[in-house]
Amino acid sequence: MTNKNKKQYYFELIDVIAFIIHWRKQLLLLCGSSAILAIIISSPLIIKPKYKSTAVFYPSTNNSISNALLSDSRTSKKDPLEFGEQVAAQQYVQILESDALKNRVIQHFNLVTHYQIDPNDKEINYKVGKEYAKNISAKKTPYASIEVNVLDIDPQLAAAIANGIVSILDSVKTEVQKTVALQALTIIETEYNRKVDEINNIKLRMKEIGEKGVYSFEEQSKAITELIGKTGINEYVTKQQKALSEYGAENMYLAGNLELQVEQLNELKKKFDQAKIDVDAHLSNVFILQNASPAERKTYPIRWMIVLGAVIGTFVLSCIVLIFIEKFKHKKIAFVD
Repeated sequence: MTNKNKKQYYFELIDVIAFIIHWRKQLLLLCGSSAILAIIISSPLIIKPKYKSTAVFYPSTNNSISNALLSDSRTSKKDPLEFGEQVAAQQYVQILESDALKNRVIQHFNLVTHYQIDPNDKEINYKVGKEYAKNISAKKTPYASIEVNVLDIDPQLAAAIANGIVSILDSVKTEVQKTVALQALTIIETEYNRKVDEINNIKLRMKEIGEKGVYSFEEQSKAITELIGKTGINEYVTKQQKALSEYGAENMYLAGNLELQVEQLNELKKKFDQAKIDVDAHLSNVFILQNASPAERKTYPIRWMIVLGAVIGTFVLSCIVLIFIEKFKHKKIAFVD
């Protein structure tokens, strides 16, 4: 900075100080009045203080109890105690922001009445939703946990709502999982019953062939060969050969198919049992790190910030108005001269 610029800056600073000193009484009066007004407006009589409660939890990464607990150890599976995945946390935040969960929270805590909204109001959903968004929020932390924050004029209710949201979230997630699990169970049960019927039909046909004298093509063929070697061809041997020629191939096909179908039935039985566990059992979807507790100090409004902001704003605005007043006076004097 050159000497000329320094000198200019010095004189400008002196002018500002001189201006403030000249109008000090008016500025003190205006700023003092603004501070008093801000103190009155931010008092509990006008703005009701709100208390903040926070619940923190980690979402579970497991969606299927049976897959986590009963899957073959040789296959990769989710640990039911695992938590802290970013994707899972984002999914849970979306559930927390869903209308299904919000409506349950509003109904469970009767927030329409608590927020003093007329039940007959045509815009009831909009107004209660606006109050909900203003007082209740959820966000993902950098550590993949989820933080639920609730502001309310009642510190006890704020804590109850925060903890209740976590509990309702667990219920909503469980219901969604059970709905999908029930659909899967229905599909698997249908396929399982169809497979049982198919096996029973194979067994019934094999029984019919057995009644015609064919029960095991390979064993009977070997036995007939040995019998021919000992006794030669007779009526009994001829009858057995004829039965084997007519039903032997079918018997072999049915035996192989039966073995395959039984193996598939065993796999379906495992899936069927797992699906039943997913429908009937329950595993918590949240790992709570911090339960919400009633706040001892108010969070909103911060009175000193309101007062400070009002004073600074009044000071700046007053200075601008007073500068215009001085400029107007100087122009008026110059015009008269």
